[in-house]
Amino acid sequence: MKKKRKQIGKSIISLLIAAILLSGMSFSVTTSADYDDIRPTGVSMVVKKKTVKKGQHFELFAKVSPYYADDDSLVWSIVKGKNVIKFEDYDRYGDEQDFIALKKGTAKVCCKIRGTNKKTYTTIVVKKASAKRVIKRVGPKTRTIPVGEDFDLEVRKSSGVSNRHLKWTIKNTSVVRFDDYDRYGDDMEFRAVSTGKTKIICKNKKTGKSVSFTVKVVNRNNRYYDD
Repeated sequence: MKKKRKQIGKSIISLLIAAILLSGMSFSVTTSADYDDIRPTGVSMVVKKKTVKKGQHFELFAKVSPYYADDDSLVWSIVKGKNVIKFEDYDRYGDEQDFIALKKGTAKVCCKIRGTNKKTYTTIVVKKASAKRVIKRVGPKTRTIPVGEDFDLEVRKSSGVSNRHLKWTIKNTSVVRFDDYDRYGDDMEFRAVSTGKTKIICKNKKTGKSVSFTVKVVNRNNRYYDD
């Protein structure tokens, strides 16, 4: 009889331990799930004012409090200067956002906790891009190249110039031809195909300004050619 009671007691103890363990696991899972759904009670911008240049892509960041709150509760909007800056894509939620500066001016960006009146702002000042969109010739203006040689020409561009705006042309393609199909960039490869002289031009399509090179193609036995 005592043995049977002892076994019953052990069984009850085991059940109690199992119940405590299961209760603890359940509590842990529930706490973790609730933790991910914590709404922020406050929000602030990392920077209150930012200066960018026309055409620049830039980011803004917001901080939530408490720091572990769900940042998907944040929604962004441009409250002033919608013609000055724009969102880079269609996403408006989270603690960071990408923008593009469109034109010179001032804009104001708001980040708000959805369903509340708690919000924060950043002022964006867009300045005009550098007016210096110049390209300069690298090396001598006139080059002498032997027939059959590959050679390259290069220009130096200012910070406001993009490679996609620099287009190269050859006046006489029977003397010199391009070495491949590319026509844009700050350096270009060519091949001397026959004796003669031609002009090669690099033009900035954005401004219409250009620089030119004069290329003389000579026979290989002519000692007056560039190394």
